[in-house]
Amino acid sequence: MFLKQLDTIGFKSFAERVTVDFVSGVTSVVGPNGSGKSNITDAIRWVLGEQSARSLRGSKMEDIIFAGSESRAPLNMAEVTLTLDNTDQALPLDYQEVSVTRRVYRSGESEFYINNQTCRLKDIVDLFMDSGLGREAFSIISQGKVEEILSSKAEDRRSIFEEAAGVLKYKQRKKKAEYKLSETQENLNRVEDIIWEIDGQLEPLKEQAAVAKDYLEKKDELKNVEISLLITQIQQVHGEWESILKDLEEVKNQENELSEKIEADEVSLKSQRDHVESLDASIENMQAKLLQLTRDLENLEGKKQLMKERHKHFEENKSKLEEAYEDLSDKLVNLKAIAEEEAQKLEQMKEKRENTKQELNQTTQALKQDLHLIEDEIEDLKSEYIELLNKQAAKRNEKQLLEKQLDQIHSKKGSQIDKFKDLRIERAKLEEQLTSMTNELENLTTQREKLESQVQELSKRYEKNKQTYQEWQEKLYKGYQYLENMRSKKEMLEEMKEDFSGYFHGVREVLKASQKGQLQGIHGAVLELIDIPSHLLTAIETALGAQAQHIVVKDEQTGRQAIHWLKTNNKGRATLLPLTSIQPRSVHGNASLSQQEGYVGVAADLIQYDTAHSKAIQHLLGHIVIAEGLEHANQIARVLNRKYRVVTLDGDVVNPGGSMSGGAKKQSKQSLFTREKELQELSEKIVAYDAKALDVENKVKKLKSTLAEQEKEKEQWNVKLSELKDEEHEKQSDQREVQLKLDHLNDQLQLFDQDQAQYDQDSHHADQQLNELDDTLRTLEGQLVSINTKIEELTTTKERQKEDEANLQERRQKLQIQLAEQESAVNNQKEKADRYQQEKDLIEQELRGNRVSYQQLMEVKESNQTEEEIQAQIESMRAAKEETTSSIEMKRKERQELAANIQQAEQRLKEWKRRHQNFIQDLQQKEVKANRLDVELENMLQYLQEEYVMTFEKAKRDYPGVDDIDGASTKVKLIKRAIEELGTVNLGAIDEYDRIKERYEFLKGQQEDLLEAKQTLHTVINEMDGEMKRKFEDTFTKIRAEFGEVFRTLFGGGRADLQLTDPNDMLETGVDIVAQPPGKKLQNMSLLSGGERALTAIALLFSILRVRPVPFCVLDEVEAALDEANVDRFAKFLKEFSEKTQFIVITHRKGTMEESDVLYGVTMQESGVSKLVSVRLEETPELLEA
Repeated sequence: MFLKQLDTIGFKSFAERVTVDFVSGVTSVVGPNGSGKSNITDAIRWVLGEQSARSLRGSKMEDIIFAGSESRAPLNMAEVTLTLDNTDQALPLDYQEVSVTRRVYRSGESEFYINNQTCRLKDIVDLFMDSGLGREAFSIISQGKVEEILSSKAEDRRSIFEEAAGVLKYKQRKKKAEYKLSETQENLNRVEDIIWEIDGQLEPLKEQAAVAKDYLEKKDELKNVEISLLITQIQQVHGEWESILKDLEEVKNQENELSEKIEADEVSLKSQRDHVESLDASIENMQAKLLQLTRDLENLEGKKQLMKERHKHFEENKSKLEEAYEDLSDKLVNLKAIAEEEAQKLEQMKEKRENTKQELNQTTQALKQDLHLIEDEIEDLKSEYIELLNKQAAKRNEKQLLEKQLDQIHSKKGSQIDKFKDLRIERAKLEEQLTSMTNELENLTTQREKLESQVQELSKRYEKNKQTYQEWQEKLYKGYQYLENMRSKKEMLEEMKEDFSGYFHGVREVLKASQKGQLQGIHGAVLELIDIPSHLLTAIETALGAQAQHIVVKDEQTGRQAIHWLKTNNKGRATLLPLTSIQPRSVHGNASLSQQEGYVGVAADLIQYDTAHSKAIQHLLGHIVIAEGLEHANQIARVLNRKYRVVTLDGDVVNPGGSMSGGAKKQSKQSLFTREKELQELSEKIVAYDAKALDVENKVKKLKSTLAEQEKEKEQWNVKLSELKDEEHEKQSDQREVQLKLDHLNDQLQLFDQDQAQYDQDSHHADQQLNELDDTLRTLEGQLVSINTKIEELTTTKERQKEDEANLQERRQKLQIQLAEQESAVNNQKEKADRYQQEKDLIEQELRGNRVSYQQLMEVKESNQTEEEIQAQIESMRAAKEETTSSIEMKRKERQELAANIQQAEQRLKEWKRRHQNFIQDLQQKEVKANRLDVELENMLQYLQEEYVMTFEKAKRDYPGVDDIDGASTKVKLIKRAIEELGTVNLGAIDEYDRIKERYEFLKGQQEDLLEAKQTLHTVINEMDGEMKRKFEDTFTKIRAEFGEVFRTLFGGGRADLQLTDPNDMLETGVDIVAQPPGKKLQNMSLLSGGERALTAIALLFSILRVRPVPFCVLDEVEAALDEANVDRFAKFLKEFSEKTQFIVITHRKGTMEESDVLYGVTMQESGVSKLVSVRLEETPELLEA
């Protein structure tokens, strides 16, 4: 098999279709840097299945598509076709020629073809896997592979031999096996933890399950005894209750008759009492009027006496006030004149004092002027002069020091100019290699992060769906439980309805006999014949009471037949309502009822029933009124003169005559009134929940299917992620090694750059400082001259100033004495003026008081009435008082007569009420007893239903009664005490124990499976380790032998060897290369020259190719680092090797070109577009001469 042809279009810089025909020998591709010759290598690498865009020198796969140029538009597709001669059937296809095509679009879509048949990328990879052209083969060797050998440590160089030995796939499988082993160990740890946890639960659960079973046995025994006891107790209480109801009906009739008499007398008595209240109000008003007249009369008489006293003293006070006012007015005028005169004197003195102050200030300022300032300034200038002299000396010394430093800097800088040139060259190579590695790693990281994100997102969706699945499963289980409970409850209610459960014994027997055809003309119980709105259930139930179980019959004859049947068969008692004789009842005088607040209506009008039963329903409910609340019921009862029964929506009652019944009443969960409605609601709920349960079941199935698919998908993605992580770790390790080398070089170069920069900076800084120092010295010289001149001028000014100072000092002392005298005179005058002002203010205040007193005296005189007017008012009030007293006496007499009549009526009403109260007490006692028996019966029935979910009729059929009630009660107590002594019972422990035990056994089985899987994985790993050791050792031995021979051929002598760093550990040992070129000693490859190291690496690669031959091999500038002599030896060896292997060489070295059979030239005449020119060298030897 050999490579025949390469066709490409749109791949990187090949904008137009390019065809490269290969010969069986050596085909070389040459061209200047940047012309695109290495794109030939990338094209072959890509079509053979390369998936890393970094390996193709791009950031993403779309980068390989022609991106356009100045004159060409970008293409939307890249395509490469590789044609192979398959005459020897090296490829597992029944074709003489095989072509492989790969195509990619800018949209990201890819297409793959084998002989123009669509396929997958995996199919192409599988096709070349064992042909020597796979990923692990050395079919494409770039300069990077040579550098990898040169730069790797012994341990890292091992990977090249592993590739040659074909053990990488075993390493991948081993990593997967180790990953599975780790997962298996984690699962085993998790299972063992759960087993340990469950093991601690089993024994306590076993004990709890035993207690629970004992509890259930005792509960069964208790059920048998207690239900039998309840049957007997219910029958006994029911008999007592029926007897009480009969007596209660007779007492009610007597109580109603007496209530009507009491009501009539109370109306008459109320009218008389209202009249008495009216008389009392009139008498009270008249007494208040009489009291007011008496007070007014007393006030007038006191006022009359006071007026006499005021007239007596008025004239005397008036004269005294007028005399005092005149004296004070004269004094005030004199004081005002004196005060104004003294104030003017004070202002004049203040003005003189201010003038003196101003003159004194001016004199003081003149004394202080300039003298001290001049002396201080002279001293400052002298200090500054000395300081400037010191600065001048320091700057001259500093200048001399800087000049010496500058000479040293220039000397050091000149000694390091040519240093580190080789380091810069080596750094450029490492940076290029690191960039390539970084690009590859970034692509892997991007792929890994994207895949991790997808796995994480899938895991989130899986966990969310799993949680949803569990929630819906729980809902489905609870829904089915709820449905089962509702169906059981519905069956129980239907059974109760069919058995007339809840009806009195006699009523139930009559209804059953009618149902069986034993009695004719039975219409049914009242409760069966009416339809009650839900909001009226409580009110109608209270209104009817036991009457709800009265039986409506056709006529009196039917009623007699029913009673005769009950007596004959000893079936109890029942109340019958013959439609031919029963009389309807109604509420009379209810025209205004509808206007009353809280009025709902007459009970018979608020329910629905057949008109055929109208008489019976009107008889029972036509005289009963329904109200919203108790307060409304009281008001409505008053309007109806308390003749009718008023029932509230809450079940409270206002009875005829005014008594009230009410309070809390314990309701049975399934009363006769609510049973039918509950049955209807249960039927609707069951239908609705059936539909919901079906929907939930479908959702659960769908979620279960989704979870299975997601779990499978998650497993696949985890495998891919593991492979990517392994590859990423390998790349990171390679990158770290290159980075360390680069960091070391950068540190050395950085130190050099820093030294150079520091020399430049120090030199520039020194020059700058020298210039600044020269400027500073010139400035200092000028400042010294200027300061000396100023000192001389200030000394002359100082002498003149001293002569004027004595005259100013004498004038200042005189002004200070004059100012002190003026201050004293001003203060004395101010005190004198203040005294006159205070005296004037006192007289003005006294005058104001005099005027107020006089004004008040005049007001009293003007406001007083005459004595004659007051006397006339007194006489008028005395007459009114006598008239009011007479009226009061008449009203009192009338009230006494009316009070006597009321007393007689109250005594008569009291006697009737006493008799009525006796009836009420008797009625209440019987009602209490009936209610107690009703509650007792209700509680027993409810207990039977709630505790054992059983009706009385069903219990009576399935369980016998008891003969000894006391003995049965004692036995029930003993069993209950035994149950209590068991303490808290975990009934779920029975199922929980079975479940936990089953899970424990399941987990133990899983533990055994995991241990077996763990052992199997260990065996597989050991087998792979053995296979990898064998393959590595065998391949290493062969390569080692070939390496020595190839080395001698390429170097023209010498010897070389491969050495294992740790022969005892064939799985981890590194590989060292030692070589002895002709004329040198044997040494490690790292100590050879650059060209020798490169040729040694090439020798190793050719040795590998001898051991692992490939159909064809692409060499991309592998000889770039060789000198001309070594290139010639390389080219000759390559020519010899080409007899067995086809070579495609990317090169720009003359020696390699000369040994080529076909030469392709790659040019870029048009910017960004590569062109191809081919020449067969054996046909045109004259080209070589040129």
